[in-house]
Amino acid sequence: MSRRKPAFTPISVPANQPSPCKPLHGVTVIVPVKGHPVLIDDAIASVQREIEAGTVQRLIVVNDGCEYAETMDSLTAWQALLGTKMRVLNCTNAGLSAARNRGIAAALKADPQLDAVFLLDADNMLVRGAGAAMQSLLESRPKADWFYPDFDFFGQNGHYVTDRDYDLLFHAQINLCEAGSLIRRRVLDAGIRFDEGMRRGYEDWDFWLSAAQAGFRGHSAARPLLLYRKRPVSMLSNSHDADSELRRHLETKHAWLFNTPKLLALEAARFPRFAVIEGQAGATRLLTDPGQRRDISLDELERQIMAHFAEPFANHAPAYLVLLRDGVWARLAEKRMLHSFLWNAERRWSRAGSRPQFDLFHLNASESGHHVQNDLGNTDRMADGVVIDLQALRDLMTGTGDQMLRRIDQAPSEFQVKSWGFALEGMTPLEPKTASAPELLRLLLLRLSRSRFRAALGQRWEWREQGGAVDRATAPLIPRRMTAGGVVFPMLKQPGQRDIGFVLPIFDFGGVEKVVASMARELQKNGCRCHLFVVSDRPIHPDGWALQAFATVSWMPDPSAIDWTGTEFLGTAEPSWGNAEEKADLIGLLSGMDVVINAHSGALHKVADLLRRRGVTMIDHEHLLERSHYGRSYGPPKLALAYEYAYDLILTCSDALRRWMHSHGIPREKLMSVVNAPGYPLPHGARDQIERRGERSADKPLRVLFMGRLDPQKGVHRLSTIFHSLALRVPDIRLTIAGGSVVDEGGADFSFPRGTRMLGPVRGAEALTRLLLDTDIMVLPSHYEGLPLSILEAQRCGVVVIATDVGAMEEAIQHGITGFILPEDDCEESFTQQILRLDADRPLLARISGDADRMARDWSLAIAPLLVWLNRTEVGPAADDTGTEEFDMYRSIL
Repeated sequence: MSRRKPAFTPISVPANQPSPCKPLHGVTVIVPVKGHPVLIDDAIASVQREIEAGTVQRLIVVNDGCEYAETMDSLTAWQALLGTKMRVLNCTNAGLSAARNRGIAAALKADPQLDAVFLLDADNMLVRGAGAAMQSLLESRPKADWFYPDFDFFGQNGHYVTDRDYDLLFHAQINLCEAGSLIRRRVLDAGIRFDEGMRRGYEDWDFWLSAAQAGFRGHSAARPLLLYRKRPVSMLSNSHDADSELRRHLETKHAWLFNTPKLLALEAARFPRFAVIEGQAGATRLLTDPGQRRDISLDELERQIMAHFAEPFANHAPAYLVLLRDGVWARLAEKRMLHSFLWNAERRWSRAGSRPQFDLFHLNASESGHHVQNDLGNTDRMADGVVIDLQALRDLMTGTGDQMLRRIDQAPSEFQVKSWGFALEGMTPLEPKTASAPELLRLLLLRLSRSRFRAALGQRWEWREQGGAVDRATAPLIPRRMTAGGVVFPMLKQPGQRDIGFVLPIFDFGGVEKVVASMARELQKNGCRCHLFVVSDRPIHPDGWALQAFATVSWMPDPSAIDWTGTEFLGTAEPSWGNAEEKADLIGLLSGMDVVINAHSGALHKVADLLRRRGVTMIDHEHLLERSHYGRSYGPPKLALAYEYAYDLILTCSDALRRWMHSHGIPREKLMSVVNAPGYPLPHGARDQIERRGERSADKPLRVLFMGRLDPQKGVHRLSTIFHSLALRVPDIRLTIAGGSVVDEGGADFSFPRGTRMLGPVRGAEALTRLLLDTDIMVLPSHYEGLPLSILEAQRCGVVVIATDVGAMEEAIQHGITGFILPEDDCEESFTQQILRLDADRPLLARISGDADRMARDWSLAIAPLLVWLNRTEVGPAADDTGTEEFDMYRSIL
């Protein structure tokens, strides 16, 4: 067979072309070929032109087992023409990645002076002057590790620019860099190669991400280096058809990048999500995480916004503008609710059924607890906050006349608005005479509508289409890819610190809440950063000390999250909550945690496995198995049996509950008892008063207390009988009830003796301790219990506890030594007789009081097994300081 002549004649360099003034960099072009026996002539001829110009040193063509004899003819002819400037590798077919790798290996071996390689597909061509452009890029950008080109197509029309300023965040969203890029030798010397197992596409995306993982970064060539042959069907178009599958492969392989903390850190480093304007001070805070911000002037904010509107693919402006009355930021920060405010503000925009023109926020003082108000309507009170996204801001700026804008701060508003708010316990009221948030919005909109930059909005700044460039306003959406589209909690990781989130359906004054607060306090002492998440719209009660250990306090204010009308498992119903968006947002709320501890949130069960797959260590904490009117057990531990597979560890408040859960199928190795201890820290000076308890005269009347909810579980009917019997037999006895109202008031058919002190709920460490120090005996005639904190708190203060033999009472009370446990049958008379004996034998009462105090538990000991488990388990920064580099970058910007 005769050799075929190349389709192109050799191109001579014009005599008047200037020679480079500096030594040329060694550049080799690598061209894999399979199935393009004719088109390869165009590719090689374009390289030959640059070789003749002296700007490309060598061409390596890798014949990847092409079945066409014509391909071999063409390569043989070109080899004869180019001689030592060209090398042909004839290989068995192994795929595009393998062909490129073979070409790279040959280039490195052939030329010790090699500076860079350029990868050119066989159906594309270098543009005229590409070699000189490569030389210029290598010389002018010594820190750039690879250069990716803009594109001009032929075959099908098209021209597009790539991202001018390479950013790893956007590279996680789309492949910014064509395989046809200029790659410095140092990337290849580091062992970066194409994955030969990826034969369906996106192998070039994988290559660049592998380079980025090794610390290399690309740079835009800002010009075409090749002409791209665009056809309706190609390997790339087939890759797009398999996009979801290939993306999942990339996300799994590059988990170092595709995780929420890393992507959030990348976003915060260069593309802050929020611009916060507070009052009329003339400054703006740019931030993603409220704990890390950069201040700019209003002039600079105006420039950023207008530049983004003019060219969104080249200029960033924060996706959300937050305007606040003076003092709002400080009050939210004091209550640790800044993160919750921003997350909920963004979520409202993302999930609004009908988009408002802006969203109003009200901040009020509350007499009891912190409250979230989802829908306040269009009130006649001037709002304390306004939240608006960039698109709505532009619509108002360009579609509303000056006269209408001047009325934007009227209340009720003439605009389409939604309204929500927080009411915070103990909050100092805001100064009403300061500028309201709608007033600040009016001033900003008038400023933008009259901006000297406004003319730029009518110009087109780039003749090529955006193509591979990314709209900067989409930066907050990229971390959402890791949360199934859920809004991501705006909190950055702190290097070396473990984040632990506690999730509850309510945070009132109950035992579960006290346990959570106590565990958080001990974990904080051991270097963890703890966060409280309440998944419902119920109030959060701070109770003085209960929130002190939490770095952030947040609501996911979905009422249906505690609507227990969903599917039943073993007689226990789940919440009805849980559509796709709700689940995604809960994942977004929690996926930045290293550890999540579920304290009776049925909603969390539904996403626990998804969080665990994303690398979050999932722990379930069970407290109480309840009993129905008919004696059937139900409650959160039953649901935990259904979702056991989704958790790494299940904690119980007692050994008894641990044994019950093991007997119902939970593996022993997955269970751990964190046995309850007193639910609040002793106030200063209380220990001295406890030790002086024995000084009280024995002839003083006995003081008997019931502390708890007045509901059937606590044996309220039994309590009525016991108190009436005591009042008859010991007239001077002092009877006290501290607790809330009856749950089933309609069925209440009991009473208490005249003179019984009805204190209502007693809250706060100081008040509880005073009450217990003023008590001799506490009675708890319950029908069922877990391991009540009230017993442990009473014993710590030297109170003698008498309780029914239910739950895990034997783990708190040693009968006859630190208190008394009585059988349930006919327990009313047994309680009465035991109290009478103690009244008659005050030395016995004093001895048991002292033993109860000395046996008091401590949370630091209770939590110790969990700390050991966490430190042995690869969770959080102990295993991976994800996002540290971007955290340092953000700090340097600040």
